[in-house]
Amino acid sequence: MKRVTRLAALLLLAACGSQGAAAPSASGDATPAGTQAPDFTGRDTTGQTFRLSDHLGKEVVLLDFWATYCEPCKAEFPHLRAMYQAQKSKGLLVVGVAMDGPETSADLPAFVKRFNIDFPVVVDDDSRIASLYNPKKSMPLSVLIDRTGSIAVVREGYNPGDEKLVEADVQKALDQAGAPK
Repeated sequence: MKRVTRLAALLLLAACGSQGAAAPSASGDATPAGTQAPDFTGRDTTGQTFRLSDHLGKEVVLLDFWATYCEPCKAEFPHLRAMYQAQKSKGLLVVGVAMDGPETSADLPAFVKRFNIDFPVVVDDDSRIASLYNPKKSMPLSVLIDRTGSIAVVREGYNPGDEKLVEADVQKALDQAGAPK
């Protein structure tokens, strides 16, 4: 029984694409820190159009790549919500990028409601956005974009306590840029 539980846990982590530790990505698989953030347009879970370019240069943007079946992603949501609520008046925008495929993307609005996700969630069921930022489709993957439109930090995976690292990255980006325009 114990062996089955371990195997199930390993398979779940593999399905999420987690490498087990949230660390700045240096693999070259994700868009590297220091480069300009590629623009994208997508549909959010309410059917509205979201354009990254509407926010670049105005806000610090944290893109969070996830899927409904990713358990580490679900564990990270409360921390992202709390950080967003605490920092949005200072110019932080958290944007969830849901990488569910077409077979489960219809379930996203109910999932967002169930998990009380109060930041925008963009549907990436065709992997267009992931191809720009997260080609190997790691989950969760956080991409922090500063107010200059440059990628400041990329973090892959989530373990309890990693939210402190993300909060420090966000605070640094907010402090560097000053007040929102």
